[in-house]
This record gives sequence, structure tokens and C-alpha cells, in this order.
Amino acid sequence: MKTLLIYLILLLSFPSCASSFVLNNVLLPDFQTRKLTPANVEIANGKIKQIVDVHINLLHPDTRDGQGKVMMPALLDMHSHSMGNSSLDRSDYQYIGIRGTANAMLYAGVHGWLDLYSKEKDILRYRDRQFPLQRDEAFVFAAGPCFTVPTGHCDTGDTRLISSPEQAINELRDLSKAKPNVVKIVFDTSSKRPTVDKPTLKAFLNEAKRLNIKSVVHVGSWEDVRVATEFGASAVTHLPWQKMPDDLPKLMKQQGTAFIPTVAIIAELLFLHNPSPEELSASVLSIPMTSALVKEKLLKDYPITERHKNHYDWITKLKAENAFSEMQNALLKLDQAGVDILVGSDAANLAMFQGVGFHREMFFLQKMGMSSWDIIAGATHKAYQFLNLDWELAEGKPAHFTLQNKTIFDDLSQSTQVSDIYIYGQKVHREPLLRYAKPGFFQYAKLFLGFEV
Repeated sequence: MKTLLIYLILLLSFPSCASSFVLNNVLLPDFQTRKLTPANVEIANGKIKQIVDVHINLLHPDTRDGQGKVMMPALLDMHSHSMGNSSLDRSDYQYIGIRGTANAMLYAGVHGWLDLYSKEKDILRYRDRQFPLQRDEAFVFAAGPCFTVPTGHCDTGDTRLISSPEQAINELRDLSKAKPNVVKIVFDTSSKRPTVDKPTLKAFLNEAKRLNIKSVVHVGSWEDVRVATEFGASAVTHLPWQKMPDDLPKLMKQQGTAFIPTVAIIAELLFLHNPSPEELSASVLSIPMTSALVKEKLLKDYPITERHKNHYDWITKLKAENAFSEMQNALLKLDQAGVDILVGSDAANLAMFQGVGFHREMFFLQKMGMSSWDIIAGATHKAYQFLNLDWELAEGKPAHFTLQNKTIFDDLSQSTQVSDIYIYGQKVHREPLLRYAKPGFFQYAKLFLGFEV
């Protein structure tokens, strides 16, 4: 009897088995035709059981009204760091850890994120445990460490340092035993800090390809993008704000190199630099989701005024150099050439708050002129393809989705107004996620003492 009781408790608590229902009157996005198709959907055992025309009734004891909302495929943030949120002057930091990031992402309606540098053992071990099978939180996909040279970008104590082709190959082979989802290397010749040389980068990318692991290269200039592309990088991340050479989009398309532009970091700071009332009302500071996830004390450090001397002067210089326009011109040329553009926030950086930053990246990509259909495709199907995920909205696939107003395809600023979030067919209760996404004293203590990561 005791064994039977334990079995029943486990059965009822397991997400993929506990929910079966029909969701009527939803709109399914078709990214080929760029149309929204009315449908009724049956969910069973954590998967999509069937999708039928909206005029075909599906009988079920649990029938829910989708109210004509878009059934959005699971969104993925393709560049983040599982740490927390920073004030502008970095004097204050809201550390939330990996579990906090997983909760913040899901609260924001983001089903997963690609971590492109955190503590190697912590992030890969967490990834391996697959907590979304047990509780409400987003999926983590991870590179593990960042490959760089001593004192180079991201050499903060938990990196893989490489100074030669031989070191690159040996370190990469060692990391491959942990099966990272991707590997990340820094090649930034525009920085004042040192970076790997071309032979080391080439050896690294060749070895990643031999090991069948996707590679992401952190770049600082268009010449860095060219070299990484020619050497066979799977993706490059960060969009330079200087004028792009005309031949680069065609080269990237030919090579099949994807771009993770992370435009929102610079664009948001430009918005927050002595903002007008209109800019302030359209900034990240005015979004209810931001105040829900980020502590008030930290937010009070924004916007950027003359009291932030270094940042103020830096953004003033970027405005004088027309950084936004140059980024916009480059982005549109890359998009028009057919380069896969993936949506990544680079959260944990200035004004890029976990979960919210992803929505700001989509917002600014649209503000720069990209189609909402292309942006959402980059946040869903193209991201799935890059990470080898079988997550599309189709029969037999996992029931990971959100419900959004259909006007989202006209105005991506509405993406933060997500109404319902489902993972494995279970509707997510959002408020409990804030315990980890916006931790209080006791959760901070657990993080500080190492009981949580």
C-alpha cells in the first residue's frame, strides 16, 4: 500500500504525464506563408497530440479557450550568462545564479537560453540534470567556459586559457567529454586586451568541426567577423558599430555562418542616455516585467546622466559616430542576404536584465527594420536548428509554448505582455518563480554559501 501511494504521488507530480486538455481557438504561426492559421490543439502527456482546423470540434473533459491568441513556439535566448543583473556603475549586482536565471527566463516567457560563459562545472552539471522535467524553469544550453588568452576578454578565473593551436586542440578535446551544446572563443582584435592569434583560432574552429560541436566566436570588429567566417565559425556574436564591408553578408551566407548580434546592449544605452520623456517611456525601465524581476535599488542607477562620467562620455561618443545607424544598416544587409540572425540578449551586462533583455533584443531588432516574422523565426525555428532541438509546434513534439496577442507580429514591444506559459503541456504558475528570479535574503544566503548555483 505504501509503495502504491509513493507511485501515485510521483505520477501526479511528473509534468510530462499530468496534463491532458484541448486548447481551442488559437492561431498558429506559419513562418513560410507568414500567416496565422486558426486551429484547435490537443495536448496529452506533455506533447502535442493533434492539431486540427478551428471548425473541427475536439471533445475532451478539459477544454480551454485560447481566445484567438497566438500559440507561440518556445522562445530561446541565444546569448546569456547565468549570473544576474547589474547596476550601471557596477557598484550593485543582483546575483541570482543559474536557478534564478532559469526562473527569470521562464517568468519572462522564454523557454530556454544558451549560456555563453559561466562557471564550467556548475553550468554543465546543471544542464545535465534537466530540471524542467521536475519543476517549472527554463532549459539551459551551455558552452561551459570561454576560450581566451591570459588577461584577454572573459579571463576572470574560470576560463580555458589557450595561447597556441596545440593548447586549443587539447583543451577543446578535454571539454568535449562534457558534451557542451556549443563552444565559445574570443577573437577580438579591436580590444586593448590581448586575443588569440589566427592560427590558434583556426585550429580551434577546425577541431570543433571535427568534434561536431557548433562554435560561437566573440568578435569586436568586421575584420574579426571576416576571419571567423572564413575559418568556418558556426556563428559570430556582437554586431560592430562601424561601417560593414559590402561583401561580408554574401560571404557569411555562403559559409553558413549565423549571427547573434546582441544589438540591444548598445541600443538600450543610447535610449537611456539623457533620455527624452518618449525614450524613457519606451525604455526597459518602463516595462512592468522589469520591475517584477529586477530590484528597485539597482534600477535607480539608471538612466545615464553626467553623474556616470565614463558611461556618459562613451555613449556620447557613440551617438556622435552614428552607431545606431551603422548597426541598423549592417543588420538589414545581413538579413536581406539571408544570413541566419539569432536572438541573443547578452544578459548580465549593462541594462540587459535576465529574461527582459531577450524581449528588448527583439524590440530593437524590429526598431532597426527587421520583420517581426524574421525575428521570431530567429528566436524559435532557427535557434532550434542551431541547437539541434525538435521543438516545433507539430504533432508529437513537446508542448512548450506561450500565448500572445496576435498584434505581437505588428509590434514586438508587446512581447513582454505574455499571458500564459506552458512547458510540457503544463501551465506555469509565474509568481512562485520570483522566489529564485528575484531572491530575498534567505535565497541570497543559499547562493552565497554555495547551497544553490
